Amino acid sequence: MDFVYLKQPANRYTFQAPKLLRFVVSQCRGKTLNLFAGKTTLCGVDEFRVDVDPDMPQLDYVGDCFDFLQGCKEEFNTVVLDPPFNIRKSREKYEGRWMGAFRRVKEALLVPGVLASDARVITLGYDTVGMSASRGFKKLAVCIVCHSGDHNDTLCLVEERDSK
Repeated sequence: MDFVYLKQPANRYTFQAPKLLRFVVSQCRGKTLNLFAGKTTLCGVDEFRVDVDPDMPQLDYVGDCFDFLQGCKEEFNTVVLDPPFNIRKSREKYEGRWMGAFRRVKEALLVPGVLASDARVITLGYDTVGMSASRGFKKLAVCIVCHSGDHNDTLCLVEERDSK
């Protein structure tokens, strides 16, 4: 498993941190679902952008991630998961929107036809649980982003469906 350590100031929108953006882009392959797309596009990636906020740029789908996944008719090689994880952050930065049932999102991704057989999932947050072996994934890389000061580090986990 690869390990990467980056120093990058915190930013309201995760991918406005250029070092982290470069790392995530380097891990994407094929058609990429950015399920909580936010403000920054993944340059050079065949990206399908989903966000509940209609003011985000270049969205392919505006609405709830569960609604999108239930009606999804496309198969993705990579999925990027970077939802607002906690209530405080959601109130301060995302008009109260937050992802409280992240386990449900992970389960919804397993619906046949959403993920390619060798799909990668890139999860950003405060832990390295990710999709986990219990859902048939193996860890490929962990990236720790130190934001300095009193900010928590961001953990970025890259996993791939285990073909065993």
